[in-house]
Amino acid sequence: MVVRFAAAAFFLQVVIGFTGMPRWRANRHAEADAAAPAYIVVLGGGGIPSETGLMRTYCAAAIGTNYPSATFIVSLPCDGDPETNSVGRMRDELVLRGLPRHSIEMEHDGLNTHEQAASVARILGPAALTNRVLVVTSPYHIRRALLCFRKVGFTQVDGSATLGIGAEADAGAAGPLDLRYTFWATLHAEIDWVRECVALLYYRLRGWI
Repeated sequence: MVVRFAAAAFFLQVVIGFTGMPRWRANRHAEADAAAPAYIVVLGGGGIPSETGLMRTYCAAAIGTNYPSATFIVSLPCDGDPETNSVGRMRDELVLRGLPRHSIEMEHDGLNTHEQAASVARILGPAALTNRVLVVTSPYHIRRALLCFRKVGFTQVDGSATLGIGAEADAGAAGPLDLRYTFWATLHAEIDWVRECVALLYYRLRGWI
């Protein structure tokens, strides 16, 4: 029975690798409301430099050009002085991309998404809970992030997923090599999707969402 289940799971994994279902699932939660946010929260991911950290700060800076009056909060735990840690480098990355330094605050106490949301709520205060908040994070993380922020009391919270843009140049007709790279990229996305499903279940059991 166990062998059959494992074989079925492996077969399903291969099929999903070709169909790209995880990417579709991620994109379901990548929509943000068009209304102007009072606060834009950038969740840190792997820090700076890292793929997730750079993607999130890049996309947040692009969003910030449309909302010059918004206050930014970069959120990432650190040991020691925030100015010399990744959370400070996140802020510096936003400044490098044109955002004013005085409009960026740092949150560095939260060790997970739940704690980050609670810490942001403490920093902003009770009056900010009714203001519009935009959370910038990775596609697979966005659902859990929004649920955490709503759980701690934010009533108008939206999300913006850091969706990458492929190369504009035409790579030519698809061949076996292109299929191989697409297959492995989709399998990697599938791992992220499954891991996030487990995290959602854990957060639900802890009462964090």
